[in-house]
Amino acid sequence: MTNVVVLRHALGRAVAVAGWIAALSWLVASWPPERTGLLFAAATSGLLWVTCWRPAVVIDDAGVTVRNPLRDVRIGWSALDEAGFGWSLRLRAGDVSCRALAAPGPASMSALYDRHVTPGGVLERDAVARAGQRPAPALLAVRQRWEACRFEPSGGVTVAPAVASIGVLAASLVLLVATAVLA
Repeated sequence: MTNVVVLRHALGRAVAVAGWIAALSWLVASWPPERTGLLFAAATSGLLWVTCWRPAVVIDDAGVTVRNPLRDVRIGWSALDEAGFGWSLRLRAGDVSCRALAAPGPASMSALYDRHVTPGGVLERDAVARAGQRPAPALLAVRQRWEACRFEPSGGVTVAPAVASIGVLAASLVLLVATAVLA
């Protein structure tokens, strides 16, 4: 595969890094940490990885893969029926549809924090008014590759549980329960 594009939610990544730094700082500040503190930090780290770090949209010449916390959906370009946007990237292939948590759109809450400078040099916060006027980068990337590759033979649709993610989520929940019991 060539020309692989991986899209991730920048805010989700920032939240994960901030959470990991906070957990590490707390562990260092309370050294040696108690057992429940270690369990809680490990559980929190796992939850941050599953919900904030792992989600992605992977675009390549054969198709698009949406990695969400609990499942992975792989759609070949010839099988893709629709690519749209609401609060996030939405793909449909036959009976299978999915939303990409890693690709929020301009209509999402993150748009409220977009700013731009007017010709007079004034910084304005009007992203909600402009949200419908500009296409979402993830949607553009998917549609451009889809147009270029839609008539080439590619795979169908594959929906699979995100085994590693589900395992980390389960372990994190077990650690949270252990923290509550030991506290």
